[in-house]
Amino acid sequence: MSDAHTRDPSWKTDLIWHYFHSVTTAAKAPAAYRKFYSNQDPGDELDNRHRVYEMLVDEPVNTRPILLATADESMENYKKSKLPWNQNNGGFLKAVSNEYWCGSILKIVFVRYMGWKMVEPTARDQVSAGRDPGKAVDWTIKNLENKVPVRASLGGAHYVGIVGHRTAGADNKVTEFLCLDPWAYGIDGGNMDMKYAGTKTAFLGISKRDGAIWTYSNKAVAFVERPS
Repeated sequence: MSDAHTRDPSWKTDLIWHYFHSVTTAAKAPAAYRKFYSNQDPGDELDNRHRVYEMLVDEPVNTRPILLATADESMENYKKSKLPWNQNNGGFLKAVSNEYWCGSILKIVFVRYMGWKMVEPTARDQVSAGRDPGKAVDWTIKNLENKVPVRASLGGAHYVGIVGHRTAGADNKVTEFLCLDPWAYGIDGGNMDMKYAGTKTAFLGISKRDGAIWTYSNKAVAFVERPS
């Protein structure tokens, strides 16, 4: 049966499409990270890249958990999503003693699906306060063009994964980055209207660089990194 999914044309680079649709080899969890997936994914469903893509674009229970009356009720829905970068998945939380590991789960996902090395990444700090982020933006885009995702720190408050880019604004001077967000609807609930490939999604967001300002939601990007 032919696949009806089509690439979101708005993104100049798009590693979600590349690694979860175009690449079809199995994505086995490395032995070092197997314990983090054994509870989240006992049937090894997440080995299938295209299955992950289907979760993202076709299945609201995974990509857009229903918000209910209370935060506790909504969190129970977040725990059901099996998207591999959802740090609130019930099985993943069990594996890490109910702690939040947004940076670590992004690293695990990048190693498993997107070619990162197992070593710790090296930061590019040109986006620190008071600096022009242009060099770090160019460095990030070059990595994306080479099919390498980038992890972005929001000053210690949160991490997001950068997996695509495009230009925006009347003069195309704004750079937007497609981000994996480990927290449903974003760390401050600002991703309520996010769409990818025509589908509303709670686990993606957009980071924007406009002049000397580079932010994700209302937080400044502190630094970006990948393994050396």
